[in-house]
Amino acid sequence: MLKLDTKGGIICSGILSIIFASIYLALMDDYFWRYGMYELGIHISALQILGSVVLLFGAFKENYKYFVPWMITSGFFLYLMAYISIVLLTGNGEWIFIPTMLVPIMVYLGCALYSVQKAFERMRKEEPPAYSNLSDKKHIINHI
Repeated sequence: MLKLDTKGGIICSGILSIIFASIYLALMDDYFWRYGMYELGIHISALQILGSVVLLFGAFKENYKYFVPWMITSGFFLYLMAYISIVLLTGNGEWIFIPTMLVPIMVYLGCALYSVQKAFERMRKEEPPAYSNLSDKKHIINHI
């Protein structure tokens, strides 16, 4: 099983989320503009691509603070995919193949989001605390 919370897994998740957002942008003109998701889909997909680039940068630099934008945009992208699936399934039912394509994407992004969150927590706990922002002890008054 692929360990998505490792450096290689995080890089793979970033590249695949760029590919998923690009696929959405490629299919958007043909299918999704009819259902009112045109403008929202463009913005969320663009944010997903930018968040994925930041995730890749954070994975290469091994800085967990760069994981946060991707986690936020992935949540929005998962919402977009779930909303489109529900709208297309409750519609006429003529676009049944689109939700069946979106389910594996949603499952993978959900697993990747959970794994990146685990890596974020692990890396955050491994980092030593910063003592440079503490004030000097000479300003503390000792009452004894």
